[in-house]
Amino acid sequence: MLNVKVAQLSATDLQAIRDLEKSLGEKVCLLAVEKEGALYVLEAKMAPNRWDRIDHVYPEIENLCAFFRRHEDAHDAKAALKSFLNSAKAKPLQKKPIRIRLSVPVIDD
Repeated sequence: MLNVKVAQLSATDLQAIRDLEKSLGEKVCLLAVEKEGALYVLEAKMAPNRWDRIDHVYPEIENLCAFFRRHEDAHDAKAALKSFLNSAKAKPLQKKPIRIRLSVPVIDD
């Protein structure tokens, strides 16, 4: 599970979040976490406007990690994955566009 810290908010900020939740509807719950707990995720494009974690897209690749604490680490992993996908070893795998996105998931399924 991810180690994220809940942000310390003033009563005014907390009320603003609650008001925004009400305006978005009952199915939305907003979370406030400290930025240092934020993670970068590598995702592959599955369809227009649909992205999925690379460890779900390429389960054939052992020890493939989708989450990184630093942008530089995510960038290095993306470069290594793209290099691997262009190699002869990855010929049976379908290449897909890959992006780095700032993400703070609460539940990791």
